[in-house]
Amino acid sequence: MKTRSLVLVGMIIAMSWVVTGARAAETELAQLTDGGFTVSYPAGLESQAKHILDVAKEAITPSMDVNKQMVGFLASADSMATDIAALLGYQEKQPKAKEYLLAYKSRSEALIQCFGNIQLVKKADAAVAGGLDAGILQVSYDKDKDEFNMIIDADDASPERLKASYFPIFVNADGSIRAEKKLGEMAVDFMGSSKTMIIAPVHETVASLMAKDLNLYHPFARWFNEGVSAWITKQVIAKTDPKLAKMADDLFGVNPVSAKYRETVNFIAWPQRAFENQRDPEADPALETAQTRYAIEMISNLLGKNGPQILPQIMREVNFNSNADTDTILAAIKKVTGKDFRPTFMTYVPKAIRDGIAAGDPKKLTAKAEALVGGKKLADAAAKLKLALQMNPLDVNARLNLAWIERELGSRLDGEIQVFIAARLMDQGKHSFHMYGQSLEGNYILGRFAILMGNLEYARKFLEPVLEAKPDHADAKKAMEEIRALENAVGAPSAPATK
Repeated sequence: MKTRSLVLVGMIIAMSWVVTGARAAETELAQLTDGGFTVSYPAGLESQAKHILDVAKEAITPSMDVNKQMVGFLASADSMATDIAALLGYQEKQPKAKEYLLAYKSRSEALIQCFGNIQLVKKADAAVAGGLDAGILQVSYDKDKDEFNMIIDADDASPERLKASYFPIFVNADGSIRAEKKLGEMAVDFMGSSKTMIIAPVHETVASLMAKDLNLYHPFARWFNEGVSAWITKQVIAKTDPKLAKMADDLFGVNPVSAKYRETVNFIAWPQRAFENQRDPEADPALETAQTRYAIEMISNLLGKNGPQILPQIMREVNFNSNADTDTILAAIKKVTGKDFRPTFMTYVPKAIRDGIAAGDPKKLTAKAEALVGGKKLADAAAKLKLALQMNPLDVNARLNLAWIERELGSRLDGEIQVFIAARLMDQGKHSFHMYGQSLEGNYILGRFAILMGNLEYARKFLEPVLEAKPDHADAKKAMEEIRALENAVGAPSAPATK
């Protein structure tokens, strides 16, 4: 969902900008202050300082305002954390929820401090110092590229460090300002500017509690994670600041654009973000958004008909199984409500997929794929396997075969993701699998799979033939290096390096 692109997930964000500068000379700086911004500058740069102050007031103010609103909203972190924990049915998680919320608050406070205090830095000092210590903003210089990398680290937002924080603007020897036109762009990328950011920390806090602290993150139960986290967010927002309730409704509700995708939504095979290929050229962001909105709709209807008090009961039921998949969650809903929720769930699966499941198509499709591999028709085989996995995403054998076939077709990244998913699904129970054909990429995939499953001996056996036949196989070489690193970490004897 687009929400995730609006949310600043994590506390370390790194960016690179083609700018030039370095540690400011230890000289006395003059200052100009207006509109909530202070520009510090060395002697001789007053005109540049006045110009930057004007630019900042226009380009940075929108981002500053949003972050200030977020800080104000998160002043209620303690009560919001209490509500989140209660709605989940895990009151003992209140301190963790508060910790997550306050982390977002601290980060926004740090950004406000940093971007509200701008300092002009001469180019002449850049090459010598090789970087800047600007408090929460650390800058390192790449001499070869004549670039500076800016890294914001808000983990340590102590009063002393915040006071020392500023945003550097670099000035060339001729007085021209480096990256002047990118000032607003940098502010938006670091700070954001959408008003939906104000409520995003609540959504991300619930999502983190479910995935990290309650261990509810099955690869294909995203509909539950998304639906529950957004539903709780709406309840907390409405109680904490009713003025933001409409924003939450607009952000999470089904709209005309999403409605166009209603018949293509497929909750059976919708992977969690950690199991998605974010670079897939065939991915449709609008479909992703639609699936999130419909997941919220489905969970909202469930809780609306049965009462919000059933959510803690459902959560307790599914948390007894750390690998809670769709079947486990639906069984928990049935146990708590006394009603079979599966028929409702299946309405969020395309009719063609439902019909295919009823007709036993997944097995037929995988059999056809194996035959196509025998006929060297790999692209057609991949298409059959992808369709089969839309109906039965838990088929480890189909997924591993798709992985090596995609590598043969040049889709290396997607192949790696398929292996990652297959290894995660192995936690669900026993699976049998076999490769549809002999290939070096098949061996590589089995080697990677064995590493993920912790069987380094078999991983080595699968990878060694690959490197014997193709010594320059970059991914196989990396995999063997990973094996040696793991063996050394646990003190196991490491075999000689494969050349």
